[in-house]
Amino acid sequence: ARALVELAHRADVVGGTRLTAAVARLAAEGSPLMRGAAGAVRVLLGHEVPGELGRRVASWLDAAGDPESRSALAARLTGLLSAAGPLLESAAPALEPLLDRVSELSDRDFLDRLPSLRGGFDTLSPAARERLLDTVEERLRDTHLGDTGNIAPVTLALWTAADLTARETLAAQGLLPPPPDPTAQDPTAETATGESHRAGGHGHAPGTGRRIAPADRWRLVLGRRTDRLPESARPLATALDELYGSGRGEGSRGDLTGAGRGGGREAPYPGVREWSEELAALFGPGIREEVLAAAAAAGRRDTLAELDPRGVRPSVDLLRSVLRHAGGLPESRLAALRPLVRRLVEALTRQLATQLRPALHGTVLPRPSRRPGGGLDLPRTLRTNLATARRGPDGVVRVIPEHPVFRTRARRTADWRLILVTDVSGSMEPSTIWAALTASVLAGVPAISTHFLAFSTEVIDLTDHVDDPLSLLLEVSVGGGTHIAAGLRHARELVAVPSRTLVVVISDFEEGYPVGGLLTEVRALAGAGCHVLGCASLDDSGRPRYSTGVAAQLVAAGMPVAALSPLELARWVGEKIA
Repeated sequence: ARALVELAHRADVVGGTRLTAAVARLAAEGSPLMRGAAGAVRVLLGHEVPGELGRRVASWLDAAGDPESRSALAARLTGLLSAAGPLLESAAPALEPLLDRVSELSDRDFLDRLPSLRGGFDTLSPAARERLLDTVEERLRDTHLGDTGNIAPVTLALWTAADLTARETLAAQGLLPPPPDPTAQDPTAETATGESHRAGGHGHAPGTGRRIAPADRWRLVLGRRTDRLPESARPLATALDELYGSGRGEGSRGDLTGAGRGGGREAPYPGVREWSEELAALFGPGIREEVLAAAAAAGRRDTLAELDPRGVRPSVDLLRSVLRHAGGLPESRLAALRPLVRRLVEALTRQLATQLRPALHGTVLPRPSRRPGGGLDLPRTLRTNLATARRGPDGVVRVIPEHPVFRTRARRTADWRLILVTDVSGSMEPSTIWAALTASVLAGVPAISTHFLAFSTEVIDLTDHVDDPLSLLLEVSVGGGTHIAAGLRHARELVAVPSRTLVVVISDFEEGYPVGGLLTEVRALAGAGCHVLGCASLDDSGRPRYSTGVAAQLVAAGMPVAALSPLELARWVGEKIA
């Protein structure tokens, strides 16, 4: 997202046709994070007015009715605020639709979206959220006069006097309702889940009405000035602070002047179980699972035991946290995590297979068929039905397609061998997970025989586990040094027909041994006729992270090096096999 903004800053005002089209495509078709970033960049470049962006952000909030869309809401806000955080603060048309929508939501709908909103706005530093809250409170302040349109002030004064006179008359007749008792407890301010189980005892989340004031909603969303919240809303802030804390960047060390965040008065949570129970009482079981999963993905391993495998939303970050935690556990405790790992692996593999299999259509050939299903093979249909050709009264020859011929797909019978040589040294954890999942998907393609080699300073052949991604991931042990040449040497022993062998190295190319041995292995594979490819590792944010110096030498030795997503790797495999 920040790289996209940097590109926009270096471009001219218009940005050129290609840049304009690329940003528009990202805003419409990119990942949730990139959609948010591209929307902000379009405003910065003048391609879109701030009000249009504001209405789109408000629509994100409207659509966040299920776990997937709430996760997308947090990602889109993260992209938007990473690209142009001050935009909401400085451009009123971009803020007002979101401001109105947050105020109009019922308490139940607001609470369902609150963790995602807090997670998105947590991208901003505490100082930036403090400034944004100043802007929000300024626009929400009750002392500001509303727009009276074209009504004359004298007329308004007369109407006000008439209203006051009517109120006095009703009061004299005893017809006014009694004033509300400030000490009475509002039954709608309780959640349906009943009493909070927090050890220190807290209030309850408001119900389905609109009992949380708009200013208090924004204090919860931005995690600032929570000392000004009413007693019934403070547990909400405390529960979310357990995950997000005070934030990062300017103001995170408590160096803000003025009111600041304000000190909380809530008792600390004795443990993750009490926090989990409080989340369920305040937000409901579904939102609790989303918050705990976000905490686990952020590195809080103590939350894993509280996650329900059936309700968790799969993500690579969460899977990585679970595998890190599982690596040092005895089998007795590991058994409790297996259902969660199995659920995550199966869901992620299914999602990846949906993306990769269309890219592997190059492994099949078209052939004629009488069965409908594929596209019509017009030349073959005409040749097959020439006997039905008749010349009409107007002289035009017509062919009646009594036996249409369609295109179908015939699988190749010639087998290809794909050898994934995967670096599992300490810096390769995210890429290792993607490599294992990709290998399991590719293993299901009949035209490919998939091998999986894991290496650090030693090489382990895990091909027997490639059909079971759960077993494969649990067998992989991430850590140690890097000896790429040893992995390629083992791969060379698996080559039977070089022209039908694909060798893919997934590594950061930080070779821990002399580079000469690595270059020798690459030249031997390329010289034999193997199709070789180097895939650069990706860091947690998706950016390529690898040794460019070693990569340049590998390219010169005959191995192209590129930073490819699993989908792009599958396309490369499909093109080679086709």
